[in-house]
Amino acid sequence: MKKIIFITNIPSPYRVDFFSYLQQNFSEYEIYIIFSGAGMENRKWSVELEKIDRYVVLKSRTVIIRRRYDDRYIFLPTGVEKALAAIGPDLVIAMEYNPTILRAVHWCRKKKIPFLSWTDGTLWSERSIGRVQRASRRYIIKRAAGFVASSTASKEAQIAYGADPAKCFVSYLTVDIEKYLVKKETYGSKQLLYVGSLIQRKGLDLLMPALAQTDPGITLVIAGEGPEKECLEEQIRSLGLTDRVTFLGYVEGEPLRELYRSSDAFILPTREDCFGLVILEAMCASLPVISSRYADGARDLIEEDGNGYIVDPEKKEELAAAITRCFADGTAERLGRQSYEKAQEFSFAHVAKGCAAAIRSVL
Repeated sequence: MKKIIFITNIPSPYRVDFFSYLQQNFSEYEIYIIFSGAGMENRKWSVELEKIDRYVVLKSRTVIIRRRYDDRYIFLPTGVEKALAAIGPDLVIAMEYNPTILRAVHWCRKKKIPFLSWTDGTLWSERSIGRVQRASRRYIIKRAAGFVASSTASKEAQIAYGADPAKCFVSYLTVDIEKYLVKKETYGSKQLLYVGSLIQRKGLDLLMPALAQTDPGITLVIAGEGPEKECLEEQIRSLGLTDRVTFLGYVEGEPLRELYRSSDAFILPTREDCFGLVILEAMCASLPVISSRYADGARDLIEEDGNGYIVDPEKKEELAAAITRCFADGTAERLGRQSYEKAQEFSFAHVAKGCAAAIRSVL
């Protein structure tokens, strides 16, 4: 039986669920997972690692670069080569371009083991990376046997860095949609929902002035924590929105799913996101979605005026108009029902086809 290793940064709920699916359904392969580190302090999610078999969490030193826009975590692990050698893979799937991956790629070349390069990154999300980071991407891509992208925008980035389009496959970033799928029966609460970190990158400060221009009956519920909360609260007071905005703090699991079910629409005003999995979670709950154009998965998830709207969050009037349209009579229900249908295209069974095709192209 062929052995395959996936190398990624940390255990996250959506990755662990996907790896569990692959291990259970790709029975022709023996699949192993190597994590660069155990976690990040700015990720409070609960992870059920027991769902997967055959995994290794490397010991690592973490370098944190503090930024208001978003903290950056760099894992410097030990034992990368030792972990690879102990498994003896026939194929390595290297996710992203970090120091762990560079070491794995070097090991693969030395041992003449093929590897696939997988990324969530996009040209927009990586627009500000430095010369060394760009060089590392080209170095990895030049030597890869094939490529897996988490979105259309990720595939475009791989090609821009030198990937052969004929060797590129798309396996969409996704969640276990069965946890979130529900056909919403009633609309009318005019509750707009945001789920995510309270950091500058997420663009909540862009949303508030737009919200102030909409029907006073529209309320916003914010599920998340972060360093921008005080600044946002001050902005909300200055705009006279105190009675319309509620902060819930961090929410996950069944309380989060109930929050999706009780809302009427979802919004992600981000300045930058490689994909935006919360969009998909909201779609599963039959919610129309208003997404920033800078959430790079939005064009794979959202059909304009089909199940939501894609807007420029820097344009206040455009954002306000999308919110107003979304809550017009009958619109939320129409868009929400199409969200529910569209979400089912992102089941593990569907998205794993791209991953399987990439593996077969090499093995």
